[in-house]
Amino acid sequence: MGVVLEVQSGLPRLKYQFNWSEEEIIERSVQTINYAKGKGLYVSFFPYDTTRAELPFFKKLCEQVTTRSKPDSIAVVDTTGCILPEGMKYLLTEIKKITNMPLEVHTHNDFGLRTATSLAAVEGGAEVVHVCVNGLGQRCDNASLDEVVIGLKVLLGIPMEKIKYEKLFKISKKIEEYSRVKLAANKPIVGDGAFTRESGLGIDVFKKEPSVAFGLHPNFLGRQFEIVLGKKSGRPSIKTALEELNFGPCSKVT
Repeated sequence: MGVVLEVQSGLPRLKYQFNWSEEEIIERSVQTINYAKGKGLYVSFFPYDTTRAELPFFKKLCEQVTTRSKPDSIAVVDTTGCILPEGMKYLLTEIKKITNMPLEVHTHNDFGLRTATSLAAVEGGAEVVHVCVNGLGQRCDNASLDEVVIGLKVLLGIPMEKIKYEKLFKISKKIEEYSRVKLAANKPIVGDGAFTRESGLGIDVFKKEPSVAFGLHPNFLGRQFEIVLGKKSGRPSIKTALEELNFGPCSKVT
C-alpha cells in the first residue's frame, strides 16, 4: 500500500500560487515523507512542475529528501509538457548524480512531446514511466501506453516481456468506448488510419511486406495493412480493392 506525496516545485507556482519558501518546501517534504514511512506506506515523492523548477533548488530538494527521509522513489514531473527531450535527459542525469533512489517520470503533451520526453527520461536513468491507455489525462493528455512501450522496444531496444503488443489496439478501442473520448484517426500505433495506404505505387509489394511502407509491421500489433482509394490511387490499388471486395482475381483493370 502506498501514497503519492505531491509538493509544488516549479518557480511560477512558488511565485504566484503558493507563499512557501524553498526551505519550507524542503522541511515539509521531509516531515511528511517520514510520517508516511512511519505508517508503513510505500512513498513516491512527486514534486510537480519539476521542469519549471530552478535546478539548484531542485537538486537541493532531492538531496535533502534522500538524506533526511527515505521515499521509495522520486518523480520528475513535466506538469505543463514544456521540456525538450534533451533537457529531460539532462535533468534525469543530474538527479541521478545525487540520489540512488528509483526515478519516475510523468509527462504531459502540451507541446506534443510526451513520448519523446518519456523516452529521453529513460535514457537519462528513469526506471518508471507514468502512462495511460490512449494517453487520457488533463488538457492535452499524458503519455500514451502504446506509444511508450513501442518506443521502448523498437527505438531503444528495451524488451517488455510482459507486454502483449498484439493487444494494444484492442484495449485502446475498448477504453475509447468506455471513456467516450474519440481518438484521432491519425494517432500513431492505435489510430484507425495508422496502417492505411492510398498511394498506388508499389501497392502489391506493400501488401506482401508492409514493413516496406511502415516503420512497424501491422501484424506485430494485431492489425492489418489497409488500402484506401483516393486521388493518388493507381490501377494496382483499384485491382487490389476489387479483389478484397470478392470480385475475384482481376487480371486487368482499365
